[in-house]
Amino acid sequence: MFFFQDSTDADAFILGIQTEWQLQQMMRFGHQSLLASHSSFGVSKLKYPLHTLLVFDSRQHALPVAWIITRSITKQDTLKWMRALTDRIHAIDLTWRIGGFIIDDPASDLEPIRDVFACPILFSFWHIRRTWLKNVIKKCSNSEVQREIFIQLGKVMYSIWSEKNPMDALEQLFQDFVDQTSFIKYFKSFWVPKLEMWIDSIRNLPLASQESCCAIEGYHLKLKAKAYDDLQLDALQRVDWLVHKLTTEIHSSYWLNIYADESGSFPEVKAEYVVSTSWQRALQIPDDAVLFDDKQPLSAKVASQKDANQMRTVWNPGCEFSLCDCSWSMQGNLCKHVIKVNMMCGACKDFQPSLSFQSFQHVLLDLWQKPMDDSFSLDLSVAWVMQMQERTQKVTELAISDGIAQVAGKLPVQWTNKRGRRTASKRTSPVVFPHSNGSLQKDLTPKKNRKRKRLSTFPG
Repeated sequence: MFFFQDSTDADAFILGIQTEWQLQQMMRFGHQSLLASHSSFGVSKLKYPLHTLLVFDSRQHALPVAWIITRSITKQDTLKWMRALTDRIHAIDLTWRIGGFIIDDPASDLEPIRDVFACPILFSFWHIRRTWLKNVIKKCSNSEVQREIFIQLGKVMYSIWSEKNPMDALEQLFQDFVDQTSFIKYFKSFWVPKLEMWIDSIRNLPLASQESCCAIEGYHLKLKAKAYDDLQLDALQRVDWLVHKLTTEIHSSYWLNIYADESGSFPEVKAEYVVSTSWQRALQIPDDAVLFDDKQPLSAKVASQKDANQMRTVWNPGCEFSLCDCSWSMQGNLCKHVIKVNMMCGACKDFQPSLSFQSFQHVLLDLWQKPMDDSFSLDLSVAWVMQMQERTQKVTELAISDGIAQVAGKLPVQWTNKRGRRTASKRTSPVVFPHSNGSLQKDLTPKKNRKRKRLSTFPG
């Protein structure tokens, strides 16, 4: 437990949980990398919703490094547990910092993130895609209608950066599918009142990649399966049960996955962990298994790896709102067939750029169009562009090199001594350690003696 605030008339209940192992992984994978937020899990089932902070490990799988149990999303309460978390890390390494923070809820207050982490903020739309697809399939019985509605919803999202008004595209959808009363009623009552908030977040924040969306969704599915498998439904309203579930079963499963992957032990556990996300499963599909037909440009075929005679159809290829006819996609998930098709469409000019690419392009153009007389905005824009150019160059060098050793050899890493290898970086100032009695130990670093030497004799 790194933070606790009891519920009173003035304060909300907040419980922050982080084990020592999670702290180590947060420092290891979070430094100069991305930190993601999986928010509001169990709003309708748990007594207090669960908020999870995630890092991405060496395989880009989402790894939970902190759990926060609370209903409060106010700026004051968020600042409390965020500062307590970063203070715990900075007590070990003052140089630790993240490269970006991914949010999945437009209602999240951005000021605490900027105040505590001082980093760029990205937005992940995995939640809105998953929710829309699940309700389209649930409330529309005809498969062709399901496909057309989901494609039209994707066009609403893609119109955010065009001259068209997304709300006009949505109104056109309501007119085209006026007979789908169940879905239209649900969408108007649940999404229309807050759709402007979602659109503003997608328009103003850079979008996270589809790979990170797959990783966050993979964590969500695993958390959902393990948290809701208890036969005693009344246990969902108990905080002690949730804490026990998180710190034992869920924590142990991730610890075992990382240990099996890095040590080579438990090959079956490692093999299952490697393909635990749709992105990793898509990487195992060969390119020749994907077939494009010029006569049907709105769909693509993916051959099954288990049964050569079975083909999966992916509609609206090259778009984040693609739809596959496999059972995994029909449950509202991002399937490996959609990911693989979109991977191949990304290198083809015949398909429209992804939402994340358009978002990134919009950010760059907005920075480039800053007025020259605004010196602060100009300096900030140049700093952002230089930072992105440097990171893009490093990724390009890694992609075209024969191995990571060639890139790592150019990094300015210097080991000072054996003790320094246990820390994240070399400290530039001497460290003063406290004794057990609370007094400070004197700095034993040799200092230059400025005392003048006495001249005892002079030559005669």
